[in-house]
Amino acid sequence: MTMKAKLMRAIKGLACALLGGLVFWTPNVVVHWIIAYRFSGFVVIGLTVLLPATTILFFRTFLWPSSLQESRLSQAVIAVLGIWVTGPSMLTFSSSFCGGGLTQPDAWRFFVFGTLLFPLFTLVMSAFDGTFFALLLTTVLLPVLANSRSREPMRRCE
Repeated sequence: MTMKAKLMRAIKGLACALLGGLVFWTPNVVVHWIIAYRFSGFVVIGLTVLLPATTILFFRTFLWPSSLQESRLSQAVIAVLGIWVTGPSMLTFSSSFCGGGLTQPDAWRFFVFGTLLFPLFTLVMSAFDGTFFALLLTTVLLPVLANSRSREPMRRCE
């Protein structure tokens, strides 16, 4: 594999990771912006359905139709990694609408350390944010659905 091909593969992987993080966490930020302090159990249930649904629909609609099954699986795994890595930053940003996050002193220090220690911080912060089950569902469902053969062309028995 040439250096140019390796670079392009790395750029595609980084783009897929960032895309996964943005597609998953952006609806959460918007909901927190709209809801602010009026957060309830109904919002948690809504986020549990909304976040995985938007992420899966986005990838099935825009990225997977033209990809081979092996490529879809690697895209899904990289997107899930992107969701986990961007979790602390996006959750910090969304909590700013409720008086936390970036409105607090030393928020940037928390932002940096949270991103560096993303597995633990994403898990804990999502539990406080109400997106814990959405995160777990997407982590499992995105690769499983990417690996399914539902997008393969149908072959007729002759």
